[in-house]
Amino acid sequence: MKFHTAVIILTPPFAKLKMRVLPLPANRSYQRWFLAILCVVAAFSANAQQADPEKLIDAGHWKKARVLVEARRSQSPNDALANFLLSQIHNAFGDYTSPLPLAEKAVALDGHVAKYHRQLAEALGLEAQHAGALRLIFLARQFRSEIDLAISLDPRDIQAHRDLLEYYLVAPGIAGGDLQKATAMAKQIGFLDAAEGLLAEARVASFRKRFGDAGELLRQASALQPPNYRARLALAQYYSAPESFNPVMASNAAEELLKLDPGRVEPYAILAQVYAEQCNWNALDSLLSEATQHNSDDLTPYYRAAETLLAEGREPARAARYLRVYLEHEPEGNEPTLADARRKLAAAN
Repeated sequence: MKFHTAVIILTPPFAKLKMRVLPLPANRSYQRWFLAILCVVAAFSANAQQADPEKLIDAGHWKKARVLVEARRSQSPNDALANFLLSQIHNAFGDYTSPLPLAEKAVALDGHVAKYHRQLAEALGLEAQHAGALRLIFLARQFRSEIDLAISLDPRDIQAHRDLLEYYLVAPGIAGGDLQKATAMAKQIGFLDAAEGLLAEARVASFRKRFGDAGELLRQASALQPPNYRARLALAQYYSAPESFNPVMASNAAEELLKLDPGRVEPYAILAQVYAEQCNWNALDSLLSEATQHNSDDLTPYYRAAETLLAEGREPARAARYLRVYLEHEPEGNEPTLADARRKLAAAN
């Protein structure tokens, strides 16, 4: 009797799957050997997927993505994808000078990719935050040109639509800001993705200080199936915000997030804030230990716990201890800086 199996052939550096059916010898030792090989191949494939820099960035693992992207760009300086990703990464780590030239280079290397133009628009928006009035108008026009091109190249790029919505919300009227256009853009996003559309409407409602309406929209988005992580995270953050603080609902939403992905830091940070608010020290310390075990690159839960304690004027020694832990490592991208932590520590002492 002959056994058959599908052989998976992986082509580095990014696994492309090819399948071929081959006979498997009837000898049991061969069968065990071949099954072991298949397990190794499956594990390699899973690790390759986890090592995708864009997936790591989406999950907030900026440090891991940086290692991969910097290595890729050092080998191929004219790799458009590497320049695009490094523009995002440098921005996340507080470098406000290199994201624009990196994004410009990505577009120059391959101008037919929507997300490269989107990143260039975002880098221009970053420049605009530090520009004077005249340069702001110039940068706003450049932003619109790039974001419009991104959407024309990929009409289903939701992030590009979100960027345009944000532009309509925060840009001055003379530069193209328009609340009605932002509202219309939120509806347009809803045509592409129901959950993202509700999130966009909630953003507009929050901008208009209609926090009750925003909460209802977030609840609708988080109830949609299949689960949308961004929607559920936004709901958890809503319940942990000062204007809508609800510790029970915030904890429940954070726990649901941990079921979806225990390796992401955001739900731990929300729970740390809630436990610190409640002075639940045993739960807080247990949570901080668990968070570190799952994601040792990001100690933001320690910072959020300390921040909450200091805001409430409680346990300054405990807050200082948490801040010293945070200061032991480089912060993760888009998280409080070491300078932020040092200022908090000075206030605790």
